[in-house]
Amino acid sequence: MDNGYQIGEVSKITGISKDTLHFYIKSGLITPDYIDPQNHYSYFSRWNMYQLDIITTCRRLDISLEKIKQILSFRDNDKVVALLMEYQQEALRLSRYYQKVAEDIDWYERENEYIKLKSQDSSVRLEHREAEIVIVGSHTREDASYHANLQEVLKEEMRNKHFIRRTYGYFLDVERAIQNKLLKRREYVKLPDANYSGIQSKHLYRLPSGDYAVLTACIRDEETDLSPLLSWLKANGLTTDFIVAEELGFQLFKYIHQYYCEIRAHLIKNPR
Repeated sequence: MDNGYQIGEVSKITGISKDTLHFYIKSGLITPDYIDPQNHYSYFSRWNMYQLDIITTCRRLDISLEKIKQILSFRDNDKVVALLMEYQQEALRLSRYYQKVAEDIDWYERENEYIKLKSQDSSVRLEHREAEIVIVGSHTREDASYHANLQEVLKEEMRNKHFIRRTYGYFLDVERAIQNKLLKRREYVKLPDANYSGIQSKHLYRLPSGDYAVLTACIRDEETDLSPLLSWLKANGLTTDFIVAEELGFQLFKYIHQYYCEIRAHLIKNPR
């Protein structure tokens, strides 16, 4: 064929591998303008080379093969522009999605550094906290299944929203805590935007405002030493009526054996 190009030549000219060119032919994306009936060699015309330029451009835009077939079939720039404008909206949606993913990864990295920093602090500190709303699990199973109970409540929220930014916490048994024993009664989670409109009211809980004694504790095999907190309460003539253990950041790889929590005890004065 005069002025035709064999696959090897096309590959050298365009930088497209021969395997990819064969794939384009097999998938019907492009048809060489001439096939030698004697040796069955394929020859690409100048029009084929323009087609490959269009295909390469579209692939760099991550446009699907089916849409590329549409574009090639139009041979009408107005129609191509209209189709690309449709694709632009999807590209913008994906751009926002991946921007969110990048922000979440950045957040997770900061959380990991925060965990390292706070895990070195074993002192008890006094903090005032405003009330905040959290999502709590149901009581459909025994206390030991608190995580499954919470995940059951969250399944729709998790399906409909993209986020990894969340913080888990646990309601502790106060009487057992005063005996220096860690016993979780229920689990809660805080989500980033605190927009819980899709959560039933029975699964929302208001953490009380007030002064709290706060201790960073390492929990190993579901046990920890609360004696620094108990000694602080005794030395200050205070007691507690509500205790939570809230995880330091979102820790993907910390369960089951060791992780860090802030133990927060809501303060009340000891009766005289």
